[in-house]
Amino acid sequence: MMRCFEFLKKRSAAAAFAAGADPHKINWSDFEAQAANTEGQFAHVAETGLKMFVPAEFKDTEIPEETLKGGTFMVLKSSKEEKAVINAQILSIDIDTFKAGMESEGKPAWPVEVNGLNSFQFMIEANGVSTACLAFGTEKGTVLTFSFTLVDQEPYTGLYKMMAASIQRAE
Repeated sequence: MMRCFEFLKKRSAAAAFAAGADPHKINWSDFEAQAANTEGQFAHVAETGLKMFVPAEFKDTEIPEETLKGGTFMVLKSSKEEKAVINAQILSIDIDTFKAGMESEGKPAWPVEVNGLNSFQFMIEANGVSTACLAFGTEKGTVLTFSFTLVDQEPYTGLYKMMAASIQRAE
């Protein structure tokens, strides 16, 4: 089984964006003051130079070889809701081509800054499931995506916003 995280110290985190936060800028500092309701921990996202807060209910899962070949290197599933899944993928495409491709498929992407990292956010609706995605261009000319399913259902709406806001450079 491939493990995608090296877990760091335990933390708590809140499940809502801070009031008055700029919707185009997402910062972990907006969540730290409210950090009290979600047990979890920060973890390094394998070989990306980033870390992300992972709520305790999400567990690292085995990734089939064919999925690994497609660039997916992380799949986390909720222990409470089978359809609540987070995954990360590296795509061999540059961010501008990726964004243009998403928009040509009718999935508008809008710029968002996550802890100083430039990215694009877009939504996918399929089979009654809403998925929010963040796409970051890398220094290698590839795209790193994070996808969060059931984004329109509580408690996942709040958890995913918090997780997205926690994506930052690892020290």
